[in-house]
Amino acid sequence: MEEKCALPQKKGWSNLIKNEDWLAVWIGFLIIAIVLIINNYKIIDLTKVAPNYKWAAEGQILSRVSKWNNAIEPLLKDAETKEETGAVNRLQALKNALAKGERKEIESTAGKVERIGGLPGQLGKEIGGHAKALPEKVFQWENLSIIVYIGIIYMVVATIGLKLMGGVSLAKFMVGFPFVFFLAWLSRFFAGNALPTDWGIEYVIFALIIGLFVSNVLRVPDWLTEAVRTEYYIKSGLVILGAGLLFFEILQAGALGIRVCDKKIGRDCLFVIFVI
Repeated sequence: MEEKCALPQKKGWSNLIKNEDWLAVWIGFLIIAIVLIINNYKIIDLTKVAPNYKWAAEGQILSRVSKWNNAIEPLLKDAETKEETGAVNRLQALKNALAKGERKEIESTAGKVERIGGLPGQLGKEIGGHAKALPEKVFQWENLSIIVYIGIIYMVVATIGLKLMGGVSLAKFMVGFPFVFFLAWLSRFFAGNALPTDWGIEYVIFALIIGLFVSNVLRVPDWLTEAVRTEYYIKSGLVILGAGLLFFEILQAGALGIRVCDKKIGRDCLFVIFVI
């Protein structure tokens, strides 16, 4: 999709709130701070607010039964050789469930195999993950409401940033943003299917395809152009991702990591750590 032309960057101290790059930094830091506060004071259980995009059609489960059975056979024989009765019973139960094709039973028996650990556990996790990925779960309001709230929160934060930057029609942005956000959700939905997941195809590929289709076939309407701000979205996302990765590595390396960071990158790196 064609992006709205970047606005002239301001100079001086106003650059800190008028420059798109700096605004992306502040938006990223604001979101990180909010998440840290919510997590620290247990306002919301963040482990339960991640939306679900994974789904597998009935035919996709059945088409994998033969492959999964072939993977179970050597594990079953190995467990029999070692006289691991519990593992044998669980693997056999999973094999029987696959033969029946009942997704709930497959999910239940796969979960028990997953608890074995090792190679059987990995196989059980894979099978169970596909079995419980019912398409209707993606469209349940409990799941969709999380996505809607995320979209609203980001739109509010992004609108504040654009207001500070100036020279933007906020009304047009707020009208077009939900459509852009919907296209982003659509790319996640396509990528959540079992086939792209198995092939390792990320949602960004689908986002690229959808964007190219809209730009070259449908054409971007005037009412949408104000909301198509690719760099603005990407930059704020990179701040969140980059800061998260950096902080994680510093936690692993400890004080020595900060020392190395100081030598290799300099003050900017330490500033980011301090803010986090």
